[in-house]
Amino acid sequence: MKTVFIVGNKFREFSRNDGVITIGEFAEMARSSTFDSLPTGCRIVAGQGVREAELQAIHDQARWALSARDIDIGSALRRSARASRLQTHKHRIQNVIISHPTRVDEHNFEALLLLNERSELMADHQTGQHIQGMILIEAARQLFLAVTEEYFIGQAAHDRYYFVINSLDVKFKGFVFPVDATLRYQIVSKDIQNPARMRFDTVVSVLQGGACVTEVAFGFTAFYASKIEAKEQQQAVSLLDRERQPQLSVFATQAIASAQKSAPQLVAA
Repeated sequence: MKTVFIVGNKFREFSRNDGVITIGEFAEMARSSTFDSLPTGCRIVAGQGVREAELQAIHDQARWALSARDIDIGSALRRSARASRLQTHKHRIQNVIISHPTRVDEHNFEALLLLNERSELMADHQTGQHIQGMILIEAARQLFLAVTEEYFIGQAAHDRYYFVINSLDVKFKGFVFPVDATLRYQIVSKDIQNPARMRFDTVVSVLQGGACVTEVAFGFTAFYASKIEAKEQQQAVSLLDRERQPQLSVFATQAIASAQKSAPQLVAA
């Protein structure tokens, strides 16, 4: 059985590969109820950039035409549920680009990359065949938020949490293409004794084709929002006070420092 991948319209460059079409091309086939360009008995797999609602609408519109050519779209319709907006700290569901994380063991979790081409990170353009690096970093960020919210904060929280990234390190080992990709989340160390201030060091590995193609390491702290908001406000006021003071340009400051260094030094007797 041949597999045909359906990808978002913005991945048109990738769709030039054999066995790949865009969701727009698939929708046009459904409108004409003609799937003659697809192999009889093929299996449709949803790639990145495709919305669940689009696939369901195509299935409902062209169910009989698909069945006539024995085209299996079932697996594409049974994709994993997305993480919630609450878990990923997003207002719009199209900006949630991971599935609900599942727990593998005490320190390891997994989620799927579920990129929506209407998301904020794809609103402008898409270059080449691969998924841009900033999208992968955002997916990894959403994963550490979702895991912490789901498995370490939960419904028992007495206060909202505010997350602060302390460190970020990214290693790109290869291109990630717009088909299935798994995010594997590992907690390297954690300090959760004080619920008002929980610290984590984590690594998110992006797996595709049996290999790790991107690795994102985060060090972050989850604070009670009431505590960190007061500290944030204090720092904002302090910065504004400094910015109001007359300041020399960077070049002037360097010139003064250089002149002072070269000038004769007077030493008190």
